[in-house]
Amino acid sequence: MLKLATLTLAASFMASGSQAPAPGTPPASPGAYLYVWAGDDDEKESDFLAVIDARPASSAYGQVVATLPVGVKATMPHHIEYETSSGTTLFANGWKGNHSFVIDIADPLKPRLVADFTSLAGYSYAHSFARLPNGNVVATFQSLQSGGKYAPPGGLVEIDSSGKAVRSAPSATADIPTQINWPYSLAVVPAADRIVTTSTDMGMGPDWTSPPTNHVQIWSMSGLKLLASVPLPANGDNGHHQFPAEPRVLADGSLYVNTFNCGLYRIKGLTTGKPTAEFVHAFPGGTSAHDMCAVPVVYGKYWIQTVGALNGLVVLDASNPDRPVEVSRLSLPMRYHMPHWIGADRSSGRLVVTGQKDSWVLMLRFDETTGQLSIDDRFASKAGEPGVEFDRASWPHGDSGAAFVHGAIFSR
Repeated sequence: MLKLATLTLAASFMASGSQAPAPGTPPASPGAYLYVWAGDDDEKESDFLAVIDARPASSAYGQVVATLPVGVKATMPHHIEYETSSGTTLFANGWKGNHSFVIDIADPLKPRLVADFTSLAGYSYAHSFARLPNGNVVATFQSLQSGGKYAPPGGLVEIDSSGKAVRSAPSATADIPTQINWPYSLAVVPAADRIVTTSTDMGMGPDWTSPPTNHVQIWSMSGLKLLASVPLPANGDNGHHQFPAEPRVLADGSLYVNTFNCGLYRIKGLTTGKPTAEFVHAFPGGTSAHDMCAVPVVYGKYWIQTVGALNGLVVLDASNPDRPVEVSRLSLPMRYHMPHWIGADRSSGRLVVTGQKDSWVLMLRFDETTGQLSIDDRFASKAGEPGVEFDRASWPHGDSGAAFVHGAIFSR
């Protein structure tokens, strides 16, 4: 689950990590490839990174052109980085296996595993990754390394490109009960010298249950020190404030956080001693695990949200961060069940979407002028069925059978 925060910063704001490039940043070349983090469905073969040709003019458009088995099975591939960095590495986690990987993507067609880790600096179960200005990654870890058990509270760890811990800090605080202190996702805000994290328990079993969480935490980026814990206020009795999910920085420097219970919040006073959170929008659903609101993306002035209850996405114009306005929504055919992950290629007007633990990868087109979304029918592995299917027998690395997908990101 996730919540929303907003912050207004100077015009010289520089974004990194899990937010969009700063306003005025020269556009990058269109992403030529998609990196898709995949798990072997029957857990008998290695999990792997798949590379899909994402060049619309290519005769191989929508085809899996390379794979990298990581040499470990049954990890439950989950999050990779939200935005493509300027470096040559990609961080990805295998959640259930408490195993994370650092992959060299300097040559997209020849990805190479350069490091892997389980627990670092006394923390385990890494969940989300964001880039720091120095090129290192800062990661949320959900658990203390307590005899290999999964138990809160967790913390933040800065990690270099070799997978080694540089520094760390605990999320423990008297402001939040230990049993609901689970660092989940994060955004880095260099201009404010801040990192913002959310808190939601990923859970370890098939019957996931967790006490509701409703806070975000504010950290000093330079000092990697916890500064404040901010509760999300309730919006009536609908639970919109529960299970904070993903923080993102808007085009004007404001900060939003969405919740899995489909609330959207703005964080104010990020650089003050008493930051606050304000409810600004509710998406449909959020009452069960099957209609949650999951990963969003910021594209220009828009907040684009995956919405399980619609089996689709909602686009908000966030030009006024206090009063975002819905401008469009797109419901997907039910074969693309419960869209969960989304990533953007802002230089070509495209979005990649995947399910929570399904076998499809869908390409969408986004019109930044109108805020409208549409399905790219040409991005397909089968004629007449948009999307690339991972329920197949063979891969570039061998006949390992069907796979499920989660994190996906465009090449730079």
